[in-house]
Amino acid sequence: MELMVESFKDFGAVRVLRLVGDPTCPPHQAGQFAMLSFGEHPARPYSIASAPNGKNLEFHIKGGGVGGSHFSTTALKIGDKVLCSKIDGNYAYIASCPRPLFLIAGGTGLAPMLAMTEASLNDNPARPIYLFYGGRVFSELYYHSNLQQLAQQNSNLVYSPALSDEKQGTIQYGLIGDIALCHDNLLKSRLYIAGSVDMVRNIIKAALAAGVSPDVIHSDYKELTDKK
Repeated sequence: MELMVESFKDFGAVRVLRLVGDPTCPPHQAGQFAMLSFGEHPARPYSIASAPNGKNLEFHIKGGGVGGSHFSTTALKIGDKVLCSKIDGNYAYIASCPRPLFLIAGGTGLAPMLAMTEASLNDNPARPIYLFYGGRVFSELYYHSNLQQLAQQNSNLVYSPALSDEKQGTIQYGLIGDIALCHDNLLKSRLYIAGSVDMVRNIIKAALAAGVSPDVIHSDYKELTDKK
């Protein structure tokens, strides 16, 4: 179906893009992705950063790439049409699960974690959410201020940023996976992980070694979760 560009805002190298449907957006679950075609470029998957609302879909797209991603962060205009050919995903937020959420993200892997955070805050405001967000340098934590504000507004949301290649103020120094897997509530929680393939693979391996059940580990890389 065709979607239309409603708005966009740049956060450093990442563009937060909002698309609207006519009259509604295709249904989705928090944690899924959409196959989007920008301009004449082939469709590719982009994680949805907003919880289902029937009105719009939000995406976080890193600039500096090629193809559709480059087009969407340089040439796209308000009112332009974007083709959505499919919504899919190997994992999604489980509303009925009573466990706390452990959301571990690197880069624009933050997008599906934001959707799940929003969904959880809407349907179970008391559920604890631990959001771990890592980058190499501070500029990669493009949504840092927004996450700080969100955590201040919701007492059940604990936001833990980390940097692996530089020290910056009070932000923790180290790999975000190592920091997350040391948390006291790890074995009580349901884990969702998104980021680079190597990051996801290493965190899954370490989580299993720490005693986390494969049944509560979710990744956007099906080939990894199939081999747990």
